[in-house]
Amino acid sequence: MSTYLVLCQDMARDVGIPGTGPSSVTATTLSEEENAVVRYIAQADQDIQSRWFDWDYLWSTATMTTSQGIATLMSTNTDTGPGGGFPSDLGNWKLGSVVWDPTSESYQILEYEPWNEYRENYKYGTVDEDIPEVFTYHPDNTLDFYPTPSSSTVVQAEYWATPTVLAADADISAIPPRFHKIIIARAKMYYAENEDAPEIMAGSLAEFEDLLDKLEADQLPTQKNRRFSSAQNAFNFVVRPE
Repeated sequence: MSTYLVLCQDMARDVGIPGTGPSSVTATTLSEEENAVVRYIAQADQDIQSRWFDWDYLWSTATMTTSQGIATLMSTNTDTGPGGGFPSDLGNWKLGSVVWDPTSESYQILEYEPWNEYRENYKYGTVDEDIPEVFTYHPDNTLDFYPTPSSSTVVQAEYWATPTVLAADADISAIPPRFHKIIIARAKMYYAENEDAPEIMAGSLAEFEDLLDKLEADQLPTQKNRRFSSAQNAFNFVVRPE
């Protein structure tokens, strides 16, 4: 497991910057090259994490509470129960994962309907109030339920979080530790492009592509068979286009 600072120091050594690399990612005495390394590592981490919205390591769950007579559940929800309310790090909801009253015998998995169709089918005229059966999410990611909830009830949902930006020395990327070298490889590509260093670019690009294939196989849904010599479950095998 490598911290933000360690990643920067490792990269500085890899590209031949004199010394031991940045003393701190927030130090004001860093050289121009060291500042560039700090910037490239953070940029590389965000670049890789933003490549797919549904990385397994970004998966999480949220437990929220609806309000009686209010169809929309949004980020102003302040539920402090299990799950902590509406997720502040929400990136994208996982469709088919929204469950009404999940711990009761009468729990209900809500059916998803895209916003435009949902709006036309359920939001005009008189809107019923009862136990919800259908949900959607607005373009701003707030949830909406139909019928409008007739009680204050817990809702559970799965989602993928937005990546956290590396900022402090001890920060650790959400990318699984065994793949942290991919961050350095991507950052070295930025460095090579800026410094016109084709030999660094060639080696870094090859390493990045190899590590990216391994990371995607390990951390994207239904992709693990890509890196097994024999597919373990051929019925759960999806090839993702480049």
